[in-house]
Amino acid sequence: MAEIRHISSIELPNEVFLKEVGKLIAEGHDVTLRVRGVSMRPFLEDRRDKIVLTRLEQIEVGDAVLAEIAPGKYVYHRIVHVEDDVVTLRGDGNIYGTEQCRIENVVAATKALIRKDKRYSPEGRAWRCYSALWPDWPLARRVLLKLYRIFRCDRG
Repeated sequence: MAEIRHISSIELPNEVFLKEVGKLIAEGHDVTLRVRGVSMRPFLEDRRDKIVLTRLEQIEVGDAVLAEIAPGKYVYHRIVHVEDDVVTLRGDGNIYGTEQCRIENVVAATKALIRKDKRYSPEGRAWRCYSALWPDWPLARRVLLKLYRIFRCDRG
């Protein structure tokens, strides 16, 4: 008799996994991913939060999106500027760095954020308020991120 094993997780290279995620989203499916990395801190925390991605309807400055910024290289960052068909992105936890891609390389929009079993919508008051208040000025970002790292209560 064959042995049945439960696999709790597998790891794939981002370029393989996120390409497949993009295909699912293009087919009309929503996809939920656990956040990896700190580039969207303090908005999203590594391995704690999840994002629900959906098909892109429109692009607006302030939206957090999944984008392919180079062949096989994906980021989940906030749109900071759109000019013609070029989108400029920056992670909330990044002080200076930005990335660019073409509009057609924006793979997915955010449908929701899940933190500690609570779901937040991009249309909700908390999300909109955070997006509007998070500073664009590098010095303010540096100070606020330092304070966040010092004082955050849930360190894991």
